[in-house]
Amino acid sequence: MDFRKIHCNWCKLRTGRTEDCMPCPKYRKYELEIDPVLTMDSFCSICINRDNHELEVYCRTNRFLQEDSREDFDCYRFCMNVRTPR
Repeated sequence: MDFRKIHCNWCKLRTGRTEDCMPCPKYRKYELEIDPVLTMDSFCSICINRDNHELEVYCRTNRFLQEDSREDFDCYRFCMNVRTPR
């Protein structure tokens, strides 16, 4: 079963090619079964919204609220920079 149907409800790539998801932390955790913990660094470091000034407050608040949580980090604004084939 495709892990994206359960774990990636918010992601624009969930109906695309699975190969496009390879840089995503959820791909490593659920498809490859490595990296057991999803951290904010693993998401934020590859997110195209990282330097978006309009989302700065959202991102800071989201990270703060999840910082001490024992649950995996998640962000519905996470968006990877995926190159499309020419």
